[in-house]
Amino acid sequence: MTGLLLRRLRDLLIILVIVGTMMFFVIRLIPGDPAQAILGPTARPSDVDALRESMGLAGSLWEQYLSWGGNVLQGDFGTSITYHAPVLGVVAEHIVPTLTLAVLSTVVSFFLSVAITSWQAVSPRNPVARTLDRLSSLGMAVPDFWLSLVLVLVFSVTLRWFPSSGYENLFTDPVAAVPALVLPLTVLVIGQTALFVLTLRESLLGELPLAYLRTARVKGLSERQVMLKHVLPNALMPLVTQLGSNFAMLVGGIVIIESIFVVPGLGHLLMGAVSTRDFPLIQGVTLFVAVLFVVVNLLVDLSYALLDPKVRVA
Repeated sequence: MTGLLLRRLRDLLIILVIVGTMMFFVIRLIPGDPAQAILGPTARPSDVDALRESMGLAGSLWEQYLSWGGNVLQGDFGTSITYHAPVLGVVAEHIVPTLTLAVLSTVVSFFLSVAITSWQAVSPRNPVARTLDRLSSLGMAVPDFWLSLVLVLVFSVTLRWFPSSGYENLFTDPVAAVPALVLPLTVLVIGQTALFVLTLRESLLGELPLAYLRTARVKGLSERQVMLKHVLPNALMPLVTQLGSNFAMLVGGIVIIESIFVVPGLGHLLMGAVSTRDFPLIQGVTLFVAVLFVVVNLLVDLSYALLDPKVRVA
């Protein structure tokens, strides 16, 4: 276990260096001068140069990179051009909405997929279970933006059951937060549940013909006991892998959902940073997502040790 942690820490450092370096040079390809864009075309050259100096954009590209890298090693990710505040503080303010959507949708999707797939495996002739299983393929095919607009049209504009946009902190005002979270969570849950059901179904189909299950049935275990005690723990391994990678991508990729429902999360923050050429903020958000990706994968590896004793021994 100690070796695993050390390897993941090594991977974290390597990924941060690669992602940080690539993002630093890629965003410099965005046309236009951020300092000139902020001050306007009528600004004096001396003012533009002073602002460029304060933004860390003075000197050659390599000098800017070395300066930025040295500051990052000291925990200074720069100051946001848009918010006029430290990048870490801005990211911390916007991470809560994104993590709220990502965590809640992932947890709900996980339990729904396990329930649907187990029900269909134990009761393959049940019409409800078969219908839910078939709908998983449809959930994979429906685009998130289209489903979001349909839900807004039906439940916000027509029925007026839920707000079409806005966000409230779930921990400070849950009464106001829950209605605003229903529609974006529904969109995320439908897509993720469909993916998880397909992943778990394929894993279950690979486990069901194995000989050890026939032995369990001969010993007198019911089909439900066989499913819960033997099949599911072994079949969950691919789903845990899918869950971890999907969660990390979800945190950095729900830009469309946050834009449609006006959720002030990381995706919304990153889109604004790109449009305003806020280089420090773009770099800070991407580095945070990279760190989160490695941490989530570490948690996935640790969960393997809980689900599979062979991994624990190794």
